[in-house]
Amino acid sequence: ITVLAGDTLPIDVYCHIPIMCEDRSLPYAYVPSKTDLGAAAGSKRPTCVILIKPHEEYQETYDECLEEVSALPLPL
Repeated sequence: ITVLAGDTLPIDVYCHIPIMCEDRSLPYAYVPSKTDLGAAAGSKRPTCVILIKPHEEYQETYDECLEEVSALPLPL
């Protein structure tokens, strides 16, 4: 699962990532804040993109998130 921060500027930093995700049928979603995204990833620094891989330790939670992200409409 790819999570992108919506307030990343300049957008050129990561504008290629959604296209790559779509080409590979990988789910992705946007969150409003790179500060919140960094904090959610356990970092004190703002983060523009995180990738979440499945792992047996949190597989149930991952599957739940994957289902929710896959149900979101694609951004315009």
